[in-house]
Parts: sequence; structure tokens; C-alpha cells
Amino acid sequence: MIRIIFFLIGYLVSFQGVGQHSSASIFAHNDYEKPIPLMAAYNAQVGFIEADVLLQGHDLLVAHSANEIQKDKTLESLYLNPLNDLIEKNGGSAYPDKEKTLTLMIDLKTEAVATLNVLVFKLKKYPLLTSCKTLTITISGNTPMPALWKNYPGFIYFDGRPYITYTTEQQKRIRLVSASFQSYSKWTGKDELNSVDKKKLLGIIESAHAMNKPFRFWAIPDFENGWRTMIDLGVDIINTDDIAGAAAFIK
Repeated sequence: MIRIIFFLIGYLVSFQGVGQHSSASIFAHNDYEKPIPLMAAYNAQVGFIEADVLLQGHDLLVAHSANEIQKDKTLESLYLNPLNDLIEKNGGSAYPDKEKTLTLMIDLKTEAVATLNVLVFKLKKYPLLTSCKTLTITISGNTPMPALWKNYPGFIYFDGRPYITYTTEQQKRIRLVSASFQSYSKWTGKDELNSVDKKKLLGIIESAHAMNKPFRFWAIPDFENGWRTMIDLGVDIINTDDIAGAAAFIK
């Protein structure tokens, strides 16, 4: 009888954890590599959409590395212009449902300060984006040192790291905290996560929650058992290349 009670408690806790996640918990990793950048993730109403950018002259080109650059794939053409049109259509909200939020994660692949300066210059041409209360523009990758964050406009937020100690003011500029899963565990998702790795991962997640920030691992086992394990650990944001699969699982 006692075993049954403990089983039911464990089942209910697990069920409650899954229930707290929704499409807003999905992070569309490397969205620009998808057949339909932006719109496929947007139509799934994910909470986070990521684009990698490289500074080339005065342009921000969307690609993971210099050898993948295509001149017509700019941040403006793929993301800023379409998002501007969507927000205008939605009456100033990121999504038609004004309660839903969207984070545009811009991962800087070239030198931090120069790239971010150009990004800020371009964003100032889009007041609908920078003033939208349900859109958060967040910088990841080669971010400037936290001490420099105060030099950037208030519409710019940053992707934090669990191993950095931030001041109270710097924490206000953090949208989420992220870390590479592979830096803490080599678990492939094909069996059960071992207790040593689990304890290590929980400590990383709790460090973000101590700052009252949502947490994400990238490079996770990207299938159902991986997603379920992340949720059970308390990961708030599910990093995935399989938006449709993750959305169906969370539902």
C-alpha cells in the first residue's frame, strides 16, 4: 500500500511538471536553418526563436559561421522586417494573443561590441519592435562583459551564464540563464540519467532559479526522453531543433 502511495505521488509530481510547460517553453534553436525561418516557429507559438548573426561590413548576416553566409540572408530581411509587420498586424503585440510573449534570441558570432553596436543601430529603426511589451530582444553568444551592459538601451537583454556572479543591476538585464548540457553530462538520453550527473545538473538549474531566472540547456538529447528528463529536472525552457515534435510532446 505504501509503495502504491509513493508511486502515485511521484506520478502526480511528474504530471504537474509537464503541465507547467507549454509552447511558450520551447526554444527554436538555430531557427534560421529551417525551411521556413521565423514563421514555422512563430505559427507554433514558441516562446523563443534564435538567429545567429555575423557582422559583415555594416550588415548583420544570419549564419552560424562565415563559410555559410549568403548575402541575401540578413537579420532585417529574415526577422526584423517580418516581426515588425506581425506586431503591427497584432496591434502592438508579439502574438495575436496579447498574453503570449516572444523572445528573439540574437546569437552574436563576431566580436561582441562592434556587432552589438550595429545591431542597436538597426533596431532603432524599428520602434514597434523595441517598444513591444511582449517581445524581448536578447543577446547571446559573444556578449559584452556584464559591466558594459549598462551602456546599451533598455530594450536589450542578455543571456546569462550560471558560472558568472552578477550584480543586482546586471541581473535585471538577464532574460534567461543558459548552459551547454554537454559541459556537465555526456548522457545521450538512451538510458536513465545517473545520480552523479543529476545532482550536478540540479545545482546548475538551481543557481539560475536563485536569481529568479528561467533556465535552458543547449545541446540536450533532442527527443522525447531528453525533453521529459529536462522537465523533470526543472529546466524551464526546452531547447530543440524539432519544434513540431517538442510541441506535440508538451501538449
